[in-house]
Amino acid sequence: MTENITYLSPNGQNISYGTGTVTRIYAATIKGVVTLDRQLRGKPWVESARTLEDLHIGALLFDPGSRKLFAGCHHDGGLWVSDDGGKGDWRKLENGIKRSHIYSLASRIVNGRATIFAGTAPAALYRSDDLGESWVEVSALRDVPGSEEWTFIPPPHHPHVKSVVLHPTDPNTYFVLIEQGALLKTTDDGDSFREIDAYAAPEDRQWKEVHRLLIHPTDPDLMYLATGEGLYRTRNGGTTFDNVHHRGLRMGYPEFLFLDPSDHKTVLMAGSHLNPTEWFKDGIADSTILRSIDQGESWTEQNAGFPNPVIGAFEAMSMHLWYGGMTLVIGTATGELYATDDYCRSWVCLYDDAPAFSKEDHHLPFMSDEDREEAMARRGLI
Repeated sequence: MTENITYLSPNGQNISYGTGTVTRIYAATIKGVVTLDRQLRGKPWVESARTLEDLHIGALLFDPGSRKLFAGCHHDGGLWVSDDGGKGDWRKLENGIKRSHIYSLASRIVNGRATIFAGTAPAALYRSDDLGESWVEVSALRDVPGSEEWTFIPPPHHPHVKSVVLHPTDPNTYFVLIEQGALLKTTDDGDSFREIDAYAAPEDRQWKEVHRLLIHPTDPDLMYLATGEGLYRTRNGGTTFDNVHHRGLRMGYPEFLFLDPSDHKTVLMAGSHLNPTEWFKDGIADSTILRSIDQGESWTEQNAGFPNPVIGAFEAMSMHLWYGGMTLVIGTATGELYATDDYCRSWVCLYDDAPAFSKEDHHLPFMSDEDREEAMARRGLI
């Protein structure tokens, strides 16, 4: 049987392709990479393996040419690779990477050759043109004016590269999202960067807290930017932005963005009602999915099948595509996996016994007081 695999992680690869609906999930959790399998649609999911169990995985990336699976780890766990796509042993990659808190992973393929990008905390960007065997820093990133002001609200207040987003048609152009601090653009393959900041206002409570950038594949000037203050849209490549969903509405803290592959006017947005500071108050994220069929002008909730409320934050999300179909998979900070095969009309819980999915410490609000205190003490946060 042909395997149809998706890779579920907070800040790694989030789109995969196959011949049918998902039959295997590689999931990045706070206790390693969890492998889930099923034989056929409708059959139960079974946990078949756990690897790197002593590491908190924040990003997964699969290279189809080499069949290598890369795993980036929070809290100085470093960067790892499985040479057989996650089935066997892992080895650590260290040649040239001077920062071992790997926050995000991305890749591009030009003329059959892959370039892998690794974003770190504190904020730096590395690239590899030999499938991870050696790395060089994209040093121009840290030369951007104002970089000394980048920060992050939770201690130790290190900013990080939240994501790297490739331009759909120009391989020399990509965007780097610094949380918190900047949305950066290069048009010369990283030799220089400029900041795009027309979305930001000094009075924003979460100033320049950028999460995701979604670029329209056939109209690259149309982009959607998810931030700590809601969702922004630009139709002119970032010269101006409109705030099309904001604090006080259903989703004040969007995290994931996708375009419906059958209709690129339709945007899917996943996140929580309020920000992580509020999660600590009552231990509830109140997460949901919103859908817009008019490029962000109006939104409807697509939450059939979810509990009400959803306790854990949506911390990982992937889209798996095949001819005529789509599967979306979500991982939560309380260890559930949800999925839809019917374009978000209904969701089912695939598995409810995984370790937490978590960008850095986003799982802490949903732990018991005792477990949270122990976890924070291990991290040196108390």
